[in-house]
Amino acid sequence: MIRALLPAIDRTARASLAAQIADFYADRIRDAGLRPGDRLPPIRRVAESCEVTRATVAEAYRLLAGRGLVESVVGRGTTVVHGGDAGQSASETRGEVGDSLSPYARAALRQTREMPGAPPLPAGRALVANFAELAPDGDLYPVDEWRAAMDAVLRRDGGGLLGYGHATQGLPELRALLAERWHDRERPVAADDILVTAGAQQALDLVLRTFCAPGDEVVVTTPSYHQMSGLLRAHGLDVLAVPFGPDGLDLDRLEQLLQRPTVRLLYLMPTFHNPTGQSLGLQERRALVEMLARTDVPVVEDEYQFALRFAGEPLPSLRSMDPRDLTVTVATTSKDLFPALRLGWVMGSAALLAPMASVKRFMDLETSALLQAALVEFVQRGSLDRHLEAMRNELRIRHQALRAACRLHLPAGCRVTEPDGGFVAWLELPQPGQGEQLAELALERGVRVVPGRVFDLHGRPSRGVRLSLTRADADQIAAGIAVIGECVHELLASPLAARPFL
Repeated sequence: MIRALLPAIDRTARASLAAQIADFYADRIRDAGLRPGDRLPPIRRVAESCEVTRATVAEAYRLLAGRGLVESVVGRGTTVVHGGDAGQSASETRGEVGDSLSPYARAALRQTREMPGAPPLPAGRALVANFAELAPDGDLYPVDEWRAAMDAVLRRDGGGLLGYGHATQGLPELRALLAERWHDRERPVAADDILVTAGAQQALDLVLRTFCAPGDEVVVTTPSYHQMSGLLRAHGLDVLAVPFGPDGLDLDRLEQLLQRPTVRLLYLMPTFHNPTGQSLGLQERRALVEMLARTDVPVVEDEYQFALRFAGEPLPSLRSMDPRDLTVTVATTSKDLFPALRLGWVMGSAALLAPMASVKRFMDLETSALLQAALVEFVQRGSLDRHLEAMRNELRIRHQALRAACRLHLPAGCRVTEPDGGFVAWLELPQPGQGEQLAELALERGVRVVPGRVFDLHGRPSRGVRLSLTRADADQIAAGIAVIGECVHELLASPLAARPFL
């Protein structure tokens, strides 16, 4: 038996305890954390760790055997007999290439193939509203002003910017500019507190490579950013979920999870959370940081939309409030400017950024000096501030249109978040599974939404759908919510509404 892998149990979940245990080990087998020949932990040990009966664990192992993943032999325990790659071709699992792949590559390949998304419109169906895409609206990109900034830096220092540089942490002038613009009333940011990356996704990958090793546990919210879930599993990490619903973050559950000795990291989106659009309030942040102070678990806060606040006062970052100096903040230009720029950054103490920069050096040497210099020029010309002002104004209009349409068309029993910024809101219905049912009904009538199941770690039925406002203007929002309202009325009136969506 390899290093013991013990699951966490969510007693509020719809899935049975046995099913949760079975799903945990099935995921480990698919991710190559457990391979053919490895033994699962003894039933007694799993039962004690999860505080369940031995019969529950035995049922979980029976479910795994029924899937063809394990076999149980008296005196030998329960052994993995299948690599969990049934969806791959023979050449990928048994042939020369498949045999040569690392566990990371196999897990990344599987996660890429299984990555859920919003289904396309049926053939011949006209689009009424697209609430599915989160990429910014291309019609709002500042193409001419960006071209001018790029031309300016190429004319001024093209030879220097097109060669190899020696600034793994990022151009000093960009780091100084980012530090100056980061508004945090609790704790100023210095240039040395910033590591420039090739987008937020690389920043998150660097954080995982710095803090975690395969088999460690990472706590995320449920629902949660689905690309992060795939990244965690590609790294061979075990993912634990803490509820983050309309009533906020479940701090009691979080405190329980953080007591586990194998938890190595907490991942949060405290501002304009994807997929709900919610933010942790000031009191909730204070309570969270007070609780974190009793642990040594590092935190990564993903502030991917921090610049897109159109109402209310900015809230202090978790990093600025953390007395332990164990929180890092990830930010990006992808949402407030345009994704092709591929510039992001990590903010943290020197003790955390130094090893992270070393990891990055052997990954890609440095982030493009040309793009960094062009961004400095773009900011100094005032182009970024003009663009952000236009973006915030447009987002304010779109969110107002969404709220008005929801009040007009949605029946009682529905809940819609009302963010003070960002691209997304969350529509929640009364029963689990109704989110997926609504997504199907709306799609048939020309409205695309992303069902909440996409953002659940285990793909379980959801009450909600994500509404992204990046590709729908005020008129399309009004038309789309009118269609969604019709679907919700029909769904709640149907006797099928009581059935779970499986």
